[in-house]
Amino acid sequence: MQPYFRDAVQGDLPAIATIMRGAAPHDAAQQRATPEAYRRVLDQIDRHDGCYLLVGEYDNQIGAVLEMVVFPTLSGCGRTAEIVGVWSAESFRTSGLDGMLVDHAIERARDLGCARLQVMAGGGRRQEHSFWERAGFIHLDVGYVRTADQQRHLRRIS
Repeated sequence: MQPYFRDAVQGDLPAIATIMRGAAPHDAAQQRATPEAYRRVLDQIDRHDGCYLLVGEYDNQIGAVLEMVVFPTLSGCGRTAEIVGVWSAESFRTSGLDGMLVDHAIERARDLGCARLQVMAGGGRRQEHSFWERAGFIHLDVGYVRTADQQRHLRRIS
């Protein structure tokens, strides 16, 4: 049996929710997300040009999920793809399905005219860094992230 990669559909949502909850057991927002919330977000992804939710299937089971956003950039005057995240079902974590799904996403990005792909990886997780390096990504020195509702602390110039 061969792995199969495709865009997610509504019928995949129960498996996707299980995978994402299993990958983030300490993420309270993920744990309390409702089936309706998943449906709403997948509808938004489907309607928004440049947003993709891909799944990797093996033996009629969804074993990996990848979210990717493609956007135009002035830097390089082209398109960039950002892999928002890739998640694997516990039973598929050492199967290589997640890496094959990343390869599929890279091909999709290339087909969409992207000149560059990027991904954010957690600072202290060496295993995650190794995964991305095996997929051909180059580690950069610094990245920053914040929540949209976080208060900014400005210093006044006197």
